[in-house]
Amino acid sequence: MENLNRLTRLLQRVTADVGLRACHISLYTALCQGWIENGCRNPFNISRRKIMKLARINSLATYHRIIHELINSKYIQYNPSYHPIKGSEVSLLDQVV
Repeated sequence: MENLNRLTRLLQRVTADVGLRACHISLYTALCQGWIENGCRNPFNISRRKIMKLARINSLATYHRIIHELINSKYIQYNPSYHPIKGSEVSLLDQVV
């Protein structure tokens, strides 16, 4: 139940931010899906290809721009990895750090 409450808070925060566009919300929602699939644990590893597909983002430039904007807005922490199997490490942040 606590994970559901946390997910609700995360999504309420991102949808209430009028500075974010649909692509931010789409990518953040895809990251929430990755968080759920990884047992609601922070940090969790993601596949860029899978997250882009879930978020319906086709451009690498757009993906990287939105990731960096989510980092700068303190929605996520992101540790890139160039390992093809491990994937990058992401943490969803509950509040501004």
